Amino acid sequence: MELTRVNPTTDLADLIIFIEDPDRDDYWNEDEWESELSKSIPNWRMVVGKQETWDNIEKARPKRGYLSLCKVLLDVRGIELAKSWLYSKLYDQKLATQVWLLNNVSRWTEFNQGIKNELLTESFRRWPGEPFETRDRYYSKLSHDESSQIPPLPHFGGYVPSDRIEKLRLIIEDAGDEIYLKRIDEMITRRERACQQGSEVILPAAQHRISYNPNGNERELIARLMEITSRSGYLPTALPSILISSETPPIFVAYPELEEGNENTDEKGEDQIPRNWERRRPETISIEELLGVYRPRPQQIIIYERGIKWRRHRLDEEWLRAVVLIHEIGHWITHQLPQPGVPTWPTDLYVLGEMDLHEGWAQLITWWIADQVGGKFKHTFEKLNERQSPPYHVFEQFKTEPIDKIMASLEKLRLLQWPARLEDWTKALSKPS
Repeated sequence: MELTRVNPTTDLADLIIFIEDPDRDDYWNEDEWESELSKSIPNWRMVVGKQETWDNIEKARPKRGYLSLCKVLLDVRGIELAKSWLYSKLYDQKLATQVWLLNNVSRWTEFNQGIKNELLTESFRRWPGEPFETRDRYYSKLSHDESSQIPPLPHFGGYVPSDRIEKLRLIIEDAGDEIYLKRIDEMITRRERACQQGSEVILPAAQHRISYNPNGNERELIARLMEITSRSGYLPTALPSILISSETPPIFVAYPELEEGNENTDEKGEDQIPRNWERRRPETISIEELLGVYRPRPQQIIIYERGIKWRRHRLDEEWLRAVVLIHEIGHWITHQLPQPGVPTWPTDLYVLGEMDLHEGWAQLITWWIADQVGGKFKHTFEKLNERQSPPYHVFEQFKTEPIDKIMASLEKLRLLQWPARLEDWTKALSKPS
């Protein structure tokens, strides 16, 4: 059998040219990087693995998809590269290293002290356990001041470590690492004590909002949404706090007769609305006034339970909540979803942005999911949209635009030095990237 010979100089040059190709605009994931590298440079793994070629490879930067490439390079070079990149000033290198280490915790005995410390802190950050993952915050009083500092309040039911933390503890125990076994136990104990102390304080139910844990259908929709944005180079990350609120939605505060009509039904369950009700009610109702809201400061999604249960929707409550949840996550995506090399939207400018722009984005993102999954989710989205105000219809003019082009325009809007308008979005779409 003829052996494949490696020419380090030629293969290295080809590899650098391939990585830095200025004409490639695609965001490749790890599998795509490996596949395309193997097609163009069959010996790329040997080249990457040689110490004498590494300095040049490490300096190479692709136009897009560097994070995925970093993960591929880590798979080839392993722990030695992880030790170096763990303290890198480059976001992509450091994040790729954290992910690689978390996926290789079974190699605990090969890790140095710095890596072990990183694994402990990052594991608890990503998988904090219960009740933090589903009931992480509620409020001692209602506040309309979005800039106010809302302190974390008690959790109930004790502390249960996540499956990932329990697995990590078993790995440390099996490795006979007494020092870090003690450390992980201390971290678990601190969380147990925090939950025990918090459970001593009980506030009236009317004064708090309860953290909401998305159900199976909603998790699938969120996963689909993160898959869509990841194709444009945005990184899946922890969602903001999601809270179910029993407080009165703003529209019911302004127009109490709207909610009162909820109880005026005949024997057949048909609404019997007072004669002057139609005259007094607003012509259209926004999601933010009735069903839910994204608050950028502090970052949180609030779903109004009384708005979801309002009978006049005549929509399935479960699917209505799913539509509202995806809509509000759409707001958060435009504001905060990270992309390497692109800043998040400065909050002071974001909150001053035009309503047509914000609702256009949130509705368009929700439409992408509705168009993809169809069924009851799409039906609920469309029926709800029939009675929504003009800003909630702005998305229709962008439905035919390619998703990658839409997401590229978000980068430009985040870089503006003034509050963005719908006109700015249209211009961002018309200019080449």
